[in-house]
Amino acid sequence: MSYPSEWTLRRLIAFLAALGVGVATYIAFEAAGGDAPQCIAGSTGCATVAKSSYSHVAGVNIAVFGIVGYVLLLASAFFATDLARFGGFVVALGGFGYSVFLTYIEIFKIEAICQWCVGSAVLMTILFALNATRLIGYAGAADSTRSQPGLRGAAG
Repeated sequence: MSYPSEWTLRRLIAFLAALGVGVATYIAFEAAGGDAPQCIAGSTGCATVAKSSYSHVAGVNIAVFGIVGYVLLLASAFFATDLARFGGFVVALGGFGYSVFLTYIEIFKIEAICQWCVGSAVLMTILFALNATRLIGYAGAADSTRSQPGLRGAAG
């Protein structure tokens, strides 16, 4: 089976993780200010989800955990090592699993949809697929990106 180059995967992971940081940061800042993220077309789904008991874990808004996860995924994209590949996969797997759980909660418990939360779940799903591909396709591989511009391995 042919895989995209690790350099390409790392660039995609970095780009999508940066988008995820932006989305999660927006949600967290709105929540910190006592507001809900603005939904498209005036929907109230974001406010309903943001005010639910599921929006916090141990007093911390779950968007903060999203920020941490996306930052870790972004950092993993800067290294072409087995540790970065495995770490990125583990973080993406956890984020994907938690996103599936939260989407279930939105639909069946809260009965409201936050478009920002769904957007984050879609990003995390794609990041999970990219990190799984990276781990399966390049585990044990030498740093194949040293001659590539941009995101290089830890050794440069």
